[in-house]
Amino acid sequence: MSETASRRIYYLAAVAIVAMVLISAVVTTRPINIQAANQTPQMKTLEVTGQGTVSAMPDEALLLLAVQTQATSATQASSDNAATMSSVLGALVSVGISKSAIQTVSYSLTPIYENKPDQSEPGNIIGYTARNAIQVNMTDFSLVGKALDAAVKAGANDVQGVTFTLSPAVSSTIEKQASQLAIQDAEAQAKAVASALGVSLVGPVTVTPGYTFQPAFQSLASAATPTPIQPGSLQVTATVQVTYEFA
Repeated sequence: MSETASRRIYYLAAVAIVAMVLISAVVTTRPINIQAANQTPQMKTLEVTGQGTVSAMPDEALLLLAVQTQATSATQASSDNAATMSSVLGALVSVGISKSAIQTVSYSLTPIYENKPDQSEPGNIIGYTARNAIQVNMTDFSLVGKALDAAVKAGANDVQGVTFTLSPAVSSTIEKQASQLAIQDAEAQAKAVASALGVSLVGPVTVTPGYTFQPAFQSLASAATPTPIQPGSLQVTATVQVTYEFA
């Protein structure tokens, strides 16, 4: 055998030995990684939803009304609206409503088009409608009916009604109380489930709170006698999703 052939055989043998060593290392180390992964404990959890409801009397009333006027020109519609709204604001103040309790919520000035048989083309502008809507915040509910009657008498011609609600300070307090009840409810449910399964709770892992609050709306209409107002109680409901770890 020539010297060149001997060197080639020696080289191939060396490569084969190195390959076998690498394959052996891969085969040896792979099961160790899988075993290490399997040794990681998996958290066992259960999820419950708790609910708590607290009733409270509203301490704030929001009266929504507007003045709507029409005229052949935009200037006239806007001017008529401003004059009527000025009378409405004066009437509200005269019954004991503070100016700071009255705020504008929307104002619009839109054209009025004539009706045409051919709807593919817009009709000519025949006039304009101006609308100014205000919100009146009241804490004295005895003034709600008086304010409504005075505003309508002064020219308010679009009364949406009154909404009884909770002020931010009271709402925050009620929400905290409802949350506490919801958490207590969730904990009681989790303990009941854990007892039925024969396991023990470790503690909460995640908590997701939520709130639902439905203000009371009352449609109003002015009458010859003062409009009667009798608000009812409101309910604030808190829900909480809690995930507990158990062992």
